[in-house]
Amino acid sequence: MKTKWLNMVGACLLPPVVGVGACSGLIHLLKNHELFRPGHIVLPAAAAGQVRTGHLSETAAEIRASLPLDDGLGRIVPPRMPENPEREAIRKAAEAARQSPAPKKPVPAEPVVAAKVPAAKKVAPVVIKPQPWRPIIDPIDQHWTKLMPRTDALPQAYQAVLNDDPEHLAKLISMGVSPHEMTLGGDTPLCAAVRMGRAECVRVLFLAGVDMNQPAHEKQPPIAVASLRRNTPVLKALLDCGVDPNTRFKTPVLKSVIDRCMIKDLRNAMESDRGVTPLICCAARGDVEGAVALMAAGARPGVCTTRYHRYPINFAATQGYLFLMRVLLGRDPDSEPDTLVTVDLSSQRAWVTKQGRVINSTMVSTGRQGYGTPAGRYVITDKHRSHTSTLYHVAMPWFMRLNCGAIGLHSGYVTGRPASHGCIRLPYEKAKEFFGQVAVGDEVQIIY
Repeated sequence: MKTKWLNMVGACLLPPVVGVGACSGLIHLLKNHELFRPGHIVLPAAAAGQVRTGHLSETAAEIRASLPLDDGLGRIVPPRMPENPEREAIRKAAEAARQSPAPKKPVPAEPVVAAKVPAAKKVAPVVIKPQPWRPIIDPIDQHWTKLMPRTDALPQAYQAVLNDDPEHLAKLISMGVSPHEMTLGGDTPLCAAVRMGRAECVRVLFLAGVDMNQPAHEKQPPIAVASLRRNTPVLKALLDCGVDPNTRFKTPVLKSVIDRCMIKDLRNAMESDRGVTPLICCAARGDVEGAVALMAAGARPGVCTTRYHRYPINFAATQGYLFLMRVLLGRDPDSEPDTLVTVDLSSQRAWVTKQGRVINSTMVSTGRQGYGTPAGRYVITDKHRSHTSTLYHVAMPWFMRLNCGAIGLHSGYVTGRPASHGCIRLPYEKAKEFFGQVAVGDEVQIIY
């Protein structure tokens, strides 16, 4: 047991002891080596003024870096650079400036009296007129048609119409470009001009021999498309080119065309009725100028739809366009009505005013409760000496209809209070007088 313990202690202590002894011996050897003795190496002194040449070895460089600085290595002379003439001249000039004496301050001299000189003759000043301002004109409009990119999808005539350039369109047609060429979508230059309001382009295409009734992708005649656009110059251009103003819409009307119409009554007519005319479109949309242009070209207000037999004035009356109704009834659009019939629902009286003066008055009976006469402003659309009601099958002499509706003024039993089914009853003799004093197109106002 003791032996094992001694062996274990020797195994643990012997390696460190051996290592310490080996390291001590190595350090003692290195201390005695010449590399670690600075005084042992003696470098030769360089001669005065002698430039050391050559390179030190690696060992000498390490020794030199570890030694203190002294003058034994001699003076190190920098290499001599080649002379520069310009730099030498600048250096000499700077030295001369430093050596030159400072300039003395000038002494103020006594003032010298100048001799009198005779006055020179005055010379008239030269007036320089400013150049007139002239704006720089950039004729980009003359070169736009040349700079516009060409595409295979749009014919040249169609592009000229899009640019609203009738002169360029006429030039292209004179060069042989076809005005009949359609786009890939089936559109024609004429319908594009109508749709975009290019009246001059419409006339150029007419002179080029284009069919003025050829439809495009709307499947409708150009004049029908123009009546939906409220563009009187284009409508006049088509009428001047000989287009029939009574041309009817093609049936059925495409949904894309109906969706662009915002008048409900006209939409229903294009959906369910047939034979809509351009004048009906203008009447339903309140386009007075278009209606006047169509009627001046021969459009007949008596042409109705072919299914429900509705006339242009019926569409205008539905929207309440009084002025347009008067125009459709043949009144001059520049004239003002001079006759007015007034019905007072509160006092149950009616009177006729001509040029601001009352010429006739009477007691009336309006609609009773449940059949009240609606207040508002109306136009007398038709007159009948002898009329029979289609609703109640009773005689209504001297009948004067209001706004193409079911009510009107006529002869009947008058009690001085509301008693009718909505019409305005007048005594027989007064109804006859009113019938002769008012005309179709005169206005009637019903007030409270």
